[in-house]
Amino acid sequence: MIIFRRLKKDWKWFLINVAGLGTAMACVLIVFLFCRQELGYDRFHTKADRIYRITFDSNRGATSMHPARVSGTMPAELMKEYPAIEDMVRLTPYRRAVIRIGEQNFFTEGAYSTDSSFFRVFDFKVLTGNPEKTFTQPGRVFISRNLAVKYFGTLDVVGKEITILHQKGLTPGVYKIDGVMENFPHNSHFHAELLTSFSDTESQSTWAYTYYLLKKGTDAKALAKTIQENIDSDNQTTEPAPLVYLQKLTDIHLYSHKTREMEKNGNIRTLYLLGTGTFIILLIALANYLNLNAVQFFSRTKSLRVKMINGASKRRLARELALESLLLSIVSALVGFFIAMQLGDSMGISILGADRIMYLALIVLTLIGVIGLISVLPLFSFREVSEMKTTGAQGNLNAIPLVVQFALAVVTITGTLVLNRQIDYLNRQHPAALNADMVVIPNSPTEVVQRYEVFKSELLKTSEIVNVTSALEPPGGDILDNFEFEMEGVDRKPGQSLNIFTADSGFFGMLGIQAIAGTTDVGFTPSQQWETDATNLGMLRSAENPDPRGLEILQKRVGDYREKYILNMSALKSVGITNPQDAIGKRFRLNWMLAEVFPEGEVVGVVPDFHYTNLHNEEKPLVIIPRKMFNSCFIIRINPAERSRALSTIEAIWKKVNPGYPFQYEYMSESYRRVYVDEYTQTRVLSLFALISIILSSLGMFALAAYTMQRRVKEIGIRKINGARVWEVMIMLNKEFLRWVIIGFIIALPVAWYAMHRWLESFAYRASLSWWIFALAGIFALGIALFTVSWLSWRAATRNPVESLRYE
Repeated sequence: MIIFRRLKKDWKWFLINVAGLGTAMACVLIVFLFCRQELGYDRFHTKADRIYRITFDSNRGATSMHPARVSGTMPAELMKEYPAIEDMVRLTPYRRAVIRIGEQNFFTEGAYSTDSSFFRVFDFKVLTGNPEKTFTQPGRVFISRNLAVKYFGTLDVVGKEITILHQKGLTPGVYKIDGVMENFPHNSHFHAELLTSFSDTESQSTWAYTYYLLKKGTDAKALAKTIQENIDSDNQTTEPAPLVYLQKLTDIHLYSHKTREMEKNGNIRTLYLLGTGTFIILLIALANYLNLNAVQFFSRTKSLRVKMINGASKRRLARELALESLLLSIVSALVGFFIAMQLGDSMGISILGADRIMYLALIVLTLIGVIGLISVLPLFSFREVSEMKTTGAQGNLNAIPLVVQFALAVVTITGTLVLNRQIDYLNRQHPAALNADMVVIPNSPTEVVQRYEVFKSELLKTSEIVNVTSALEPPGGDILDNFEFEMEGVDRKPGQSLNIFTADSGFFGMLGIQAIAGTTDVGFTPSQQWETDATNLGMLRSAENPDPRGLEILQKRVGDYREKYILNMSALKSVGITNPQDAIGKRFRLNWMLAEVFPEGEVVGVVPDFHYTNLHNEEKPLVIIPRKMFNSCFIIRINPAERSRALSTIEAIWKKVNPGYPFQYEYMSESYRRVYVDEYTQTRVLSLFALISIILSSLGMFALAAYTMQRRVKEIGIRKINGARVWEVMIMLNKEFLRWVIIGFIIALPVAWYAMHRWLESFAYRASLSWWIFALAGIFALGIALFTVSWLSWRAATRNPVESLRYE
């Protein structure tokens, strides 16, 4: 009953503590479960500790490629050469494949060809079919439960047929269903909807995500080192040998950010940020509780001394305080669970899973123990506390948590400002990234690409379509292809190459990119029919016995067209030219296997590094060529005043020109947002943590200030009777609190600078850490503190002094 009487008397402080501790508990629970989920990716495979993905870094300097997939026969040869490799499985993507089931067509990026070893290496569950006899014959497919239920209405689909068209293919393949597999778990780094056998089971040279199953006891690092040493010793060319990497399966999701990853991976930095933010909030909540507990203890010193005089022991008093803290902890835990369940549902995290109860109980009990310890700590120095006469000693005891609170709040505010500034900086570097009138149709199939000119022509006949262009990759995509070259006056180093980017002739004009030297207006460019003829000519010339008549016809069609090449500044730098104007007019050619597709020509323009791709890495040296046959990304500029009509028009013309192909689009801003999803997530998380830390710090200061005003009410009354003005009393009451906030800001400065400097290092292009960011964070924290304290100090200063002194 004593506990409830105290609760009734001090209900304001109780609610403040519940709000702070409940929020902190919710953050701890959610972040713990999220981090546990992220760290658990791919660990459900029984052989996960022995599965490694092999990748190669091309080791070519500025044009180096380190994709997540590999090509060529080397992976299979390595398996035969090294007994430590027990098994191998490849996954070759169909990229954005078109799936046809009956009369229904849809895109999927979850279709792969694979080896018969797939279910031996991985532990994905098979619902129907025989996993031991899969993918041994061409034309067979396993589909996921989702596809079976959605398009067939049953799992009994063995023997039925579906059609799959590779994004780069022209002829769809018909596949017989051999079985149904369970939907891949959420914590898998890839999610296949269809798995097919290879069309040629002997083929070993295609691009594939390749995994090795190592024998038990194999040291993967030592194996990779041995492989690298042998590759280096066997390299008889002047070009550098590729670098080999064996990447542990369970490290892929959080640590792998190579080009052409199977799916968007997570980021260990996000977990660090979440953990740090949660720790900050927990510290602020505990500092609040420490402060308020000390304040309440001071207010109870007289009653505690009376109890001790009447025979109460410190153990009994400690038990009483512990029971109060237990009640507070239980209520806070219930509030925290409620908040965590609401947030968990929105984040797809189950709070009450059977495998989570033990961990959650351990977290809650630990926090209850910490809260209980804080509750009884003042009792151990009760004699000294009871003898305090001055307000200074008491104020100093309460100042430390206050300084900690606002120092941590300043760190989170600074982090939020820096993250938002960096995201804004990235978007401003990309051409037209913030333009809401750019519609993107990415990763179009080959047949759709071949109809591009017809599609473009039909669109430009309408008033709601302003312009149309196309490019090799979607905004933010990876530019990987690179060829060796010849350039007049340039002494090319062995193995030196430039990256290739193809685009329609209107690409630069549509995105507002101006030439530094020369021009981006390339004038006449060959048609898609010319590109087809040039390809056929190159293939015919490379044949063993080319048909002379065919050669003559194709040569006449192709003619003597000279290519028009545009270089970016990084390309100019890589070839040793400092003045862009010096490159204009120089003879240039690419050394590709089909020389007719990229004929010899000249450099007609130099453009800045226009940052069409993502900015995590430095800009690659690019050669931009006006070619359409490789451009699978269409970019359409619409009239913003007729947005709905424009989208309807695009869809209608798409269906007319490309019947049988689904219509899907996104805005250019969405394309870049997807590339920086980790950064957007981190910004949202840190903003939420900053808001919570500010609220908790303000609650703590409000409670402490309220107690201080109450303790000094008679002093304020005496000062007012002796002529003190309201503003003088407010300054007297405010300055002590503001002094500690300023000290907290000074402490937070180096911590915030170091943390943000390290975070920005992950970007090749980054915003500067300007002084005003830290100043703004400090002013904001100071403003919150001033507002919180000033309202209470104004109430205390305007109170009638007679009320304060009537009992004196």
